[in-house]
Amino acid sequence: MRVLELYSGIGGIRCAIEKSTLPYSIRMAVDINDLASAVYNHNFPQSPACNRVIESLSVSELSRLHADLWTMSPPCQPFTRLGNKMCEADSRSESLFHVLTLIAAIRPRFIFLENVKGFETSESCYELLKTLDSNNYLYQQFLLSPLQFGIPNCRLRFYLVAWRGSEYNNPFNGQSSTPCILDTIPRHLPSLPDCTCPFCTGCVQEITTHDKNFTEYLAFCQPVANFLRLLDEAEERSCSISDDCLRRYFFVMDIVRPCDRKTRCFTKGYTKRIEGTGSVLQTSRLDLTFDLIHNNYKSMEGDSDALVSFARTLGLRFFHSREVANLMCFPSDYEFPENVTEKQRIRLLGNSVNVHVVAHLIFWAFGTQSEAS
Repeated sequence: MRVLELYSGIGGIRCAIEKSTLPYSIRMAVDINDLASAVYNHNFPQSPACNRVIESLSVSELSRLHADLWTMSPPCQPFTRLGNKMCEADSRSESLFHVLTLIAAIRPRFIFLENVKGFETSESCYELLKTLDSNNYLYQQFLLSPLQFGIPNCRLRFYLVAWRGSEYNNPFNGQSSTPCILDTIPRHLPSLPDCTCPFCTGCVQEITTHDKNFTEYLAFCQPVANFLRLLDEAEERSCSISDDCLRRYFFVMDIVRPCDRKTRCFTKGYTKRIEGTGSVLQTSRLDLTFDLIHNNYKSMEGDSDALVSFARTLGLRFFHSREVANLMCFPSDYEFPENVTEKQRIRLLGNSVNVHVVAHLIFWAFGTQSEAS
């Protein structure tokens, strides 16, 4: 399968295509972020990404690629809970509208898109679906979390897969496009080769509904401990939490233990902002659950010194970028260049995708279709 990667970032979708077991070749990878492209090229030097604005891509240039699959993860900040929510008024949305004109002109065989929850209610999504409808595409939309695949990280994302041509069908519902956004995985889908996640082993296929916290899936998630690493002294320092940070933000920290089975979504603001950007790891007094910690905190309100002293006994630290990459299912041999700082790594990962989830969707959506084509 010939692939065009738009908004290629650090190569998360490419890692997912590789994990999906589909044979592929990258015809072009494009991203405006030079640091993200440097990380991409460090891991995939045989077919490097180029630094360009998406709006500079022309119909004639992309037509010559003969790419079967276009993948894209456009800027999510216009749609995020912590972003400006300006949607189409945000200049970062302009590139997606250019992509829609390219889709209408070239009509690639397959399309994959990832974005944050909230994109599905935007004018951008409406225009995307209108473009697909008017160009004879079938498509399926999803809102899925890694928790549904046994990964202890809540990264709820919008996904869309699309196929053009009468020879294809929708493998998720058996026939056509549907306005329904799937938030559970259809049980009839095949297992990804060599995958031992709860879906592929049949553990969660009977779950047909869930609450907003995905509670029904948590018993099938791996413990956080499986994604941790033994940090060296320098890494420990980079993940440390200052007394001032504990004093100001302890009450909003999402504290998890190695035995827990859920972490919050890690965003690009992790470690810079505290609330809503990701979990912190508790390494001591592991008998204390989050609820017990909260009760202790309430008893110390108004005494900041006592609060910091108590917080220190918990051995709290930030997750290291390699641990975040593990929770996002990047392969073990994926690495960052040495000159990329820890904060830069976190920021880049916060803008990327969960490799495991995307690999399954690509396998299900395009595996049999690409063979048929």
